[in-house]
Amino acid sequence: MAVYSINPQKVFFDNKGKFPPIALEAEPAVPPADSPQTTPKRITDTTLRDGAQDPRFALFPVEARLRYFDLLHKLDNGTGVIESLEVFIYQERDVWCLQKLLERGYQYPQVTTWTRATPKDIKTFLEVSGGAVKETGMLASASDHHIFDKLGFRSKEEAAEKYLAPILTAWESGIRPRIHLEDATKADVGGWVIPFMRRVLDETGGAARFRVCDTMGHGLPDPAAPLPYGIPRLIGTLARETGAELEFHGHNDFGLATANTIAAWKYGAKRANTAFAGLGERTGNTSLEQVLAHYIRLYGDPGLKLEVLMEIKELIGREVVPLSDKSPIIGDVFSTQAGIHQSGLERQQQAEGGLIYLPFEPELLGREGEEHSRIGALSGLEGIISVLNRQVKQATGREGGYSATSRAAKYVYDRIQDAYNGRYDAASGRWVDYRTTFFSPEEVLALAREYEARRGQA
Repeated sequence: MAVYSINPQKVFFDNKGKFPPIALEAEPAVPPADSPQTTPKRITDTTLRDGAQDPRFALFPVEARLRYFDLLHKLDNGTGVIESLEVFIYQERDVWCLQKLLERGYQYPQVTTWTRATPKDIKTFLEVSGGAVKETGMLASASDHHIFDKLGFRSKEEAAEKYLAPILTAWESGIRPRIHLEDATKADVGGWVIPFMRRVLDETGGAARFRVCDTMGHGLPDPAAPLPYGIPRLIGTLARETGAELEFHGHNDFGLATANTIAAWKYGAKRANTAFAGLGERTGNTSLEQVLAHYIRLYGDPGLKLEVLMEIKELIGREVVPLSDKSPIIGDVFSTQAGIHQSGLERQQQAEGGLIYLPFEPELLGREGEEHSRIGALSGLEGIISVLNRQVKQATGREGGYSATSRAAKYVYDRIQDAYNGRYDAASGRWVDYRTTFFSPEEVLALAREYEARRGQA
C-alpha cells in the first residue's frame, strides 16, 4: 500500500453551480480481487432514515414504519440479503419506534441507527439503545466543502480528531462504528479520506465499516472517470488502500444512483445502501427494488419473496406518499398502448422464445391477471381484440371470439380513432372536439356491443 498523509491544503471541487465536467482517464479502474471484505454482497435499507427526509411528505408515521419493517423482513425471507435497516434516535417517537422494532427480534434485517460523529450523539445513542443495538452509523463529513464551509473546522487534522473521539467511544462501548463518509465524491481522497480511514481502522482493530456517500449524485459509473467522481475508481482505490468493508450510498440527482451502486459492488463495495422507491432528499436515494432486481440478475435469487414489493408499494402509497406509476420494477411496467407492442404481447403467449414485449413476468411480483393493453390513440387492432376477449371472459367465463377478421373489432378501432381525431374548425383555425383520455375496457366492449346491436337490427 502507498503512504498517505493528511493534506493541509484545502481541495475544493467548485463547479460554479454548473454540471460537474468530467475528463475521462486513459486507463480504466481495475476491480480488486474478491475477498471477505468485498463478498458476499449485501443490501442495507435507509427508508426510515434518509428516505424519511423526502421533501414530498412531512412525516413518516410511526405505525407505517413498524409495518414497513415487518414487510421488509417478509421480503428478505430469512436470506440475510437485506442485512440491516437504519433509524433515527432523536425524537420521542423515534425512540419509541426503535424499541418496537427491537422487540420484534428479527435476525434480518438487523436494526441499526444513525448518529453524527459527536460526543453528544454517541452519548444519546448509548442511552436510548441500552446495548440492544450493536452497530451505529456515524456521520463524518469528508469533503473540504463540509469540513471547512459547513462545519467550520480550522484544518482537516482537526476534523479527523473530532470525528475519531466519539468513534472510539462507540468502539470501546462494544458498538461497531459504521463511518458515513459524507460527500465523498467531492473529497480529497488521498489527502484526507484514505489517511482518516486507515487511522480509524488502526484504532478499532479493523472492525470499523465505512459508507461511501455520493451525497450530491455527482458520481459516474464509468471505469475511466477520475477521482473523486468515478465510482469504480473511488471504491476500488479505497478497497485496495484500506482493506475496509465498504458500503455505497447513492443519490439520484443525475439519474445514476442504481448504475453507480452496481458499479460500486463490482469495484469492491460489499454493501449497497437503498431506500424503497428511491425515497429521500431531492431526487432521492438508490431504489431498493431496483438493486434487488440487479442482485438477482448478478448473483441469483436466494429465496426473496418479491411479491412483497407490491405490498410495500401499497403501504407507502397509502400511508406516506403517492408513488409514480413510471417507477421501474414496481410501477406500471407491463402496460402499453402502442399497436406494435400490443401485437407482440398477444403473440408471446404462444412464442417459442418466450416474452417479447414484457421485461419479466408480472407473476414474479404477484401481479396476476393484469390487462397489459391500454387503449389510446396509438393502439392497434390486436390490443383492442385483447381487451375485448378479456372482457368477455371476465363477464361470461368463456373465451372471447374476437379476432383480426372480426368486423366488430374493426368497428371499435374506427370509432376509437374517430374520437381521437376530432375535427378541424376552420373558423378558429384549431383542431377541436378530440378525446384525450384512454378508453376503459368497459367502453371498448360497449362499442363492440353497439356494432353487434346495429348488425342485428339490419
